[in-house]
Amino acid sequence: MEICLDTDVLIDFLRGKRKIVEAIKTLEEKHKLLTTSINIFELYYGAYRTGKSGNVKAVDELAERLEILKLTEQSAKISGEILAELESDGRAINLRDILIAGIAIKNDVTLFTGNKRHFQRVKGLKLFESWG
Repeated sequence: MEICLDTDVLIDFLRGKRKIVEAIKTLEEKHKLLTTSINIFELYYGAYRTGKSGNVKAVDELAERLEILKLTEQSAKISGEILAELESDGRAINLRDILIAGIAIKNDVTLFTGNKRHFQRVKGLKLFESWG
């Protein structure tokens, strides 16, 4: 199984939170771990906001370790459909989360996130169920 790590999971990993570090080490043994270009953007944004070059370097190193799934025309199309559907139901979520969901669906990967409340609204998105 391919598991896409969401931003909140990656932040907890970078902060050294024991539960997440252990979970990721265990997952790495049996699964391919990756993330999206949107998640990497969010990590860099947060790192630059802190003003600490060490945080930017930590994101650089993490980005080197993971395969990064890109926003493509097809994943953008899926994301647009998701947003339109959620808006029509009055259940829209953050645009970046919509893009992450579209990329995950397009690449048929399971999303590992602590933000299940929002992502559960997205039809067809597989969520990792063993955290938390």
